[in-house]
Amino acid sequence: MGRSTLQHYSHAFRYVLPTFGDMDIQSINRKSIQAFLSKQAKRYSKSALKSMRLVMCMVLKWAERNGELTQPNGWLEGIRLPRVVGKKVIRTELKPQQTLAFVERMKEPYSTLVLLLASTGLRGEEAVGFKPPDLDSNNVLHLRRVFYHGQVDELETERLLSLDAVLHAELIARMRFLGEGREWIFQSRAGTPVNMGNARSRYLQPTAAAIGVKIGGWHDFRHTLVRSLRRAGVN
Repeated sequence: MGRSTLQHYSHAFRYVLPTFGDMDIQSINRKSIQAFLSKQAKRYSKSALKSMRLVMCMVLKWAERNGELTQPNGWLEGIRLPRVVGKKVIRTELKPQQTLAFVERMKEPYSTLVLLLASTGLRGEEAVGFKPPDLDSNNVLHLRRVFYHGQVDELETERLLSLDAVLHAELIARMRFLGEGREWIFQSRAGTPVNMGNARSRYLQPTAAAIGVKIGGWHDFRHTLVRSLRRAGVN
């Protein structure tokens, strides 16, 4: 492609096109990425900035592998996020009974989605990308794609997540039931993976209000699990 711009690379990069869309891709370096994140920090939360950094690194690594970008080895490693952000999302560490209340009160497929997030620590965009074959006969989840901003992105390297046949028995049964005869396990009425942003405002937040807890979003279930594991000395 020669002096291509990032417009050729990925729909997942579309929200940074106003900054990088018309740039010669060879001119993109750590300094320009850091400057972009610092500018966005005035408007977005740290969680949003992490997503931006992740998508940018994924796309730029893809460009490197395809010979469209040449930079020193490891140039994308250790890119720091700004310390001060304009929008701070407050995360809630949920008590077990509160998480269970979400599972009990929410309708499907959101009830099982909560159970999956709270049990495995997966991110929402990873969880809603599962198809029925991704949960194999050995109860191993094959993470092959993410669903982000209405678009499916296939991962170059799949990750494996083993579910315990006893500990995760209910989760396994629920996921197999939801996926029967469907393309996606967590499928919307339109036949696409459920939209996490839409589901947050329509289902998650009203359920949180009914339970009587404040919740920042779907990430709170992952946050709760990660915090509990850290206290137990587990990575």
